[in-house]
Amino acid sequence: MKSQNHSPLIDPMLKGEKSENQEHIIHRQGKYLYKAEKSDLLIQEFKSDEPVDIESKQKIKSLDVLRNEISSYLFEYLEGFHIPTHFVMKYSDTKMIVKRTDSIPISVKIFNLVNGNLMKRLGVKDVVPAEFPIIEHYLNNGQRSSSWINEYHVYALAIATPEEFKQINRIASKANAVLRALCDRRQLVLSDIQLEFGRYKGQIILTDELSPTTCRFLDSTIENKTKRDRFTLDKEDAVEAVTQLNNRLLLKV
Repeated sequence: MKSQNHSPLIDPMLKGEKSENQEHIIHRQGKYLYKAEKSDLLIQEFKSDEPVDIESKQKIKSLDVLRNEISSYLFEYLEGFHIPTHFVMKYSDTKMIVKRTDSIPISVKIFNLVNGNLMKRLGVKDVVPAEFPIIEHYLNNGQRSSSWINEYHVYALAIATPEEFKQINRIASKANAVLRALCDRRQLVLSDIQLEFGRYKGQIILTDELSPTTCRFLDSTIENKTKRDRFTLDKEDAVEAVTQLNNRLLLKV
């Protein structure tokens, strides 16, 4: 059942604007959401901020295309396991049709490996697999660094009801397990994943995107563990590396 407690928190990163082609735009983290013909749907476009030089513009456009293709495939893959998502269909190279949701200002981050920043926080010296996935929750409050919260914050701020919070964690855990298994078969490691959620017709569903922006994929075919983290968008060879990731996920190789 849809929560009757609406959060007083509004994400200031969601900015409404006018467009020559579409009536209303929401812009957040390199994605634009446009109104679609049907009132319960939106068009989500991957459109990162473009730099000045032409070469960088081409690189950014290529990465946006890859984000859309990977996200479309992974959302559709999860739907095959009865995991509810906002994905409806891939619309173009950089756009997808999604369900229009009432956004829940929580990010769920799941770690399958203790590495990177988590190592520092926990005082662990070596990268180790998490015997059980580590689940953390963050408040999307529009700040550069989201606040780490627990279920008591969620209830006190009326972000979600206890039943909704259980559903969020249940969906997040299942999505992580399904994607981990997929990665294992593709000679990849899903190191960690960040998930977002919304309400759609009384149901909690998975939203946002599933790409190297929100998922950390490692290449298990590389023996040197320090070089496995190569599918990131900020490296010089990002287009080549993420293209290889996309091909491997979609079994194009």
